[in-house]
Amino acid sequence: MTALRFVAALWVVLFHLQAMRQTFLSPVYELFGPVMANGDLGVDVFFVLSGFIITYTYLDRLGPRFRWRAARDFVWARFARMWPAFALVVGVLGLWFAYGTEEQSVATWSLQTQAPDLSPWGLAKQLLMIHLWFQAGTDGASWFGPGWTVSAEWLAYLTFPLLALVLFRLRGLHPLAALAASVLVLLPTAAWGQNLPIAGSEHQPYEWLLRIACCFIAGAFACIAVRNADRMNFNPALAGPGAVLAGAAVVIFLAAAGKPGPGRLAVLAFPLLVALLGLTRGWLRSALSARWLQYGGRSSYSLYLVHMFFIYLFYWLNWPHGAGPLATNLLAAGCLAGIALATHVLFKYVEEPARQRLRALVPRPR
Repeated sequence: MTALRFVAALWVVLFHLQAMRQTFLSPVYELFGPVMANGDLGVDVFFVLSGFIITYTYLDRLGPRFRWRAARDFVWARFARMWPAFALVVGVLGLWFAYGTEEQSVATWSLQTQAPDLSPWGLAKQLLMIHLWFQAGTDGASWFGPGWTVSAEWLAYLTFPLLALVLFRLRGLHPLAALAASVLVLLPTAAWGQNLPIAGSEHQPYEWLLRIACCFIAGAFACIAVRNADRMNFNPALAGPGAVLAGAAVVIFLAAAGKPGPGRLAVLAFPLLVALLGLTRGWLRSALSARWLQYGGRSSYSLYLVHMFFIYLFYWLNWPHGAGPLATNLLAAGCLAGIALATHVLFKYVEEPARQRLRALVPRPR
């Protein structure tokens, strides 16, 4: 699961790095163009993973009955995990906006079609991680484009203590029934972007709410399927090859689909992929336990938070006339190195120590 987090984060980063596709990265985008064009699906992978892991970790603790203390401890643990690194990035971006918007409009400087709210209330919404709750679309909600997912995830965490009461009473589902439920609950968000009456135009009002709700609940059902896998005498040796085949099928489908619209149907395979990884043993488990993959997965949140700032730098340092090929490639390489370094620094010196200190403020029950 940790390795998959890294893959999903890298997928989103490569999706946003299309701004650098005319640099030395061009062979990557020529070879994997359709897969990169659907890189926003990495967010859906995150949402499914989140539903799976949160259910796996907290269902037995929160599901039997609602208890304020247990709900408080859960919400505080998630706050400690998300807020410190996000708050620091918001502060840095505030300085970035203060510098850039003296000569450019807020929308232009943020590379969004709608201008983010830079008022004191706008800052408060960012710091409270509720900035997405007040608008139907994601564009302009966050001070940096992909930051809307932090607000969506925070909403899922706040509602999980209530959702757990329902999921706990469904914990006895047969694994095949649970997997079927995970696919069925994804149908609305999979249909988004298709030429179906339910889909409509490319950007639907509150489409973000549909994505987080469908994907998070689908991940929860995938977790129930894994918990009950022994009821169908499933051979764990088949999980590894099955996960590889599922991942390969997603890549082949996206390559064939080409455009992001039809590619959204790939989301239907994510619960199966996550469930198979949850049952994986042997060689694949060992491969995914490699130290660099584990570190990449643990620091994936920091990677997700910092990468957009360096894309801003690349765009504005290379605008309006563009530098020569050598300078552009050097700038792109410097931005990639900056992303890697900033990810390490944010994770090691902010995200992880701040999480531990905030968790220590609330004593854990024995």
